[in-house]
Amino acid sequence: MAANKRTLVRFNIKNLKYAMKNENDTYETPKPLAFANSLSLEADFNEVKIYGDGQVIAILPDDKGFTGTLSVTDISPDYEIDCGRAKLIQGGIADIQQLSSKEHALYYELDASENGTKFVIKTWLFGVFSGKPSESYQQSQDDPSVNFYDYPINVVGTTLMDASGTEEFTDENGNTFKVTRLSSFPDDPGYDTFGNAVPIPKEVEEIE
Repeated sequence: MAANKRTLVRFNIKNLKYAMKNENDTYETPKPLAFANSLSLEADFNEVKIYGDGQVIAILPDDKGFTGTLSVTDISPDYEIDCGRAKLIQGGIADIQQLSSKEHALYYELDASENGTKFVIKTWLFGVFSGKPSESYQQSQDDPSVNFYDYPINVVGTTLMDASGTEEFTDENGNTFKVTRLSSFPDDPGYDTFGNAVPIPKEVEEIE
């Protein structure tokens, strides 16, 4: 995919999945999540100004990823259990006190159109932590009232690896990087199977 790839319109969100991170620091097989209603992501970014002699002498970026809200049409029992917010007990499924936040990845798809051609953008979010969903119920009057469930989420990312995927990527200044989001377009390698497993973010291979 060319670096200047642009879409004129992005719309709709669909085909949500999640994959939990296990004790081996790898992601498990993705599972379907409830039908998507909306996803909002806000950059958790700040700039720290360094002063000297009464003036700004440097600005340090402080990028913590994203915060946001995932809105779905129903609560997924598997997702709630995997995140440690629910448990199967005698008589049914119970909401339980959440004692820890469990890292996972979120997958979603967006419809897009460029120059009249419609296609799908596939995306993984890395290092996701979600909280208990907000709920609101209303009675149906003339028309049925549809209720949605809103999850607060934090996206902190995962470490960018080198081209082999075995070592952390380090630039010429000794910096490592966090990858919060990876999107795949139809002309990208591996597009067809992009949503089948959580990819390892890797640096491009150098061409000799």
